[in-house]
Amino acid sequence: MPAYVTLFKYTGSIEGGGPERFKNVQQIVTEENGKILNVYGLLGPYDVMSITEFPDNRTAMKAAARIGNLISAQTHTMAAVEQNDFLQLLSEL
Repeated sequence: MPAYVTLFKYTGSIEGGGPERFKNVQQIVTEENGKILNVYGLLGPYDVMSITEFPDNRTAMKAAARIGNLISAQTHTMAAVEQNDFLQLLSEL
């Protein structure tokens, strides 16, 4: 399944944003037939980064928008290509 990296920047209050809200995020991902591989809190211009898998770009975009609405955050989602696939692609240049 394709992998995606999403960066989140909070735009509203993060109060109450602990484990209960994360359960709601997990529910959204499940409803969109995705899987959370990892989540990181960040220092810098973004607050959170997630690495997920979704069936396709449309589904990944929909899930990111739903999660952004839930947690009051702007999102930036990027498709990610695994190392071996990326190296194969480069060798074809």
